[in-house]
Order: sequence, then structure tokens, then C-alpha cells
Amino acid sequence: MRYIIERPLESLGTNTVLSYLVDSQKISYVSQGPLRMNVMKMSMHGFKMIPGHITPLMSINKMTVEDVRRQVDEKTQRGTTTILTSARIDFLHEADHELKRTRHQLISSSIDYCIGLSLSPEKITPNIVRYCKQKKIPFIELICDDFSQLTRVVWERIREANFPYGTVIFPKFPFDIEDKKKKIWQKKWNELSANMQIPTLYRELNEDEPLPLPFLKMLGIYPQKGGLFSGSDADYCLLSKEGMEEKVMSVIVRGTVVHSANILDIKKGYGKEIMISQPRRFGESPVSRV
Repeated sequence: MRYIIERPLESLGTNTVLSYLVDSQKISYVSQGPLRMNVMKMSMHGFKMIPGHITPLMSINKMTVEDVRRQVDEKTQRGTTTILTSARIDFLHEADHELKRTRHQLISSSIDYCIGLSLSPEKITPNIVRYCKQKKIPFIELICDDFSQLTRVVWERIREANFPYGTVIFPKFPFDIEDKKKKIWQKKWNELSANMQIPTLYRELNEDEPLPLPFLKMLGIYPQKGGLFSGSDADYCLLSKEGMEEKVMSVIVRGTVVHSANILDIKKGYGKEIMISQPRRFGESPVSRV
């Protein structure tokens, strides 16, 4: 479907209107001012238009298909257009099966998804990293019980195997440890990963928060997702103001409405897996910081 979105920038104190040409599920052109083309036009007057959120949902390997669907629906209602998730493995020979299982759990998703791997630090090997490079898997989450697990990894070999694709590797610490200890462990990991030149994220993922822009750049999801400009997927949300709060009215993925007000399942199964051709395409430092 081909159409034009006219987006007033009144909230920025200007009368400027940005026009977006959506074609083949992407924003193919952005213009300051109206576009004079013989296609359907949509005015966003009265609505706030923002890029769709990319939000973690990492633990779906422990859920049923129904639970995954419910969680994805809840995130969609809050403006998520892409989820970041992972397949849990212990050994390399499990990877194909677990990735297939994770994709099946997302079979009814109306929004897009990006899949990585989760494993314990003891299980990460150069062969697993090479597998990620071959299959274009953009990240590995290391499930830790203690920081000492990370110090026992031979990171020099991991770094060599990770070149040149650069799969992003980051730890997940236990949720029940005190915040002070978690911050200390995270700081030590940031120092270790910087010394070993391991691409990573500067803090843990929060499943209740959208990924910040430095994370999107580091993982290689941006600029395909997370922006409203020429070449990006047409993923956006329309918000309306109700009193002092903003409410998500519509969620659009690749130019198609997948959620409107409280109506779900408009496009059940429309979501697709996002393949990352190259993480860190913007030359971010190995430790991504705001």
C-alpha cells in the first residue's frame, strides 16, 4: 500500500509539516512541506506521531504460546512495534532447534521480532560465536549467577571468533541480588569488555522499558527500526492526549495498522523476524553508552 502521512510539528512550536511517503512497507521519502502526489493522504493533526518502541521480552522460552501472545499484545498496546527476544541453549547443537521453537512461539505475533541466544558464561565458545556470525544472530545474553563466571571465559578467543560480524554480548545478573552489588558487577563487566574489545551494552535490559537509541545502534536494529526517515520501516504509533496523559491510539508496523484503540488481532501473525546484516553499523564504541 502506498500513502502519504502529513505530520504537523505543532508540539515543537512550529507550523512546519513533515510529509512521509510510505511505499512497500518502508518510508521511502521524507519532505518538509506537502507532497503533491496522486496517492491517499493521512493527516496526523490532533495526534502525536512517534517511532515504534523496540522492547525486550527475553524469557519466552519459559512461556506457553498463549502466554507469549498475551505478553506481546500487552507490549503492542503500549506502543511496541518490535520485540527483542532470545532462544535459550546450553550447547551449540541445540541452537537450530531452539531458534525454531522460539520462532514458533511468535507465530501469532502481529509485531516484528529480533532473536538472539541466551546461555550461561561457561557455555560460550568460539564455535557458538562463529555460528552467530554465520546465522546473523546479533546478540548473546549471558545468564550469570555470579560475576566470577565472566572472568573465567577466555575472551581473547571469543573476540577473535567474533570478528568481523561483532555479535553483541552482555550479561544478565540475578534479579534478586541487591542493587549495589549489581551495579558493581555491571561496572566490572564494562571494564572487562572494554579491555577485551567485546561489543556490549552498558547496562542490563529492562523488559518494561523501550531500548534507548545507543542500544539500537549497537545491536544494528537502527536505522531499520527506531526512526522516522527515508529507508526505515514504517513503524510508528499515534498518541492522543487524555488530560495529562498520552494514550496509544494506533500502532503501525511496516505501514499496516496492527492495533487500534482496544482492538487486537487486527493482523495476527503479521510480524516477521528482523535479520541484522551488521551490528554496530554506526561505529559505536564497544561499550555502548548514552
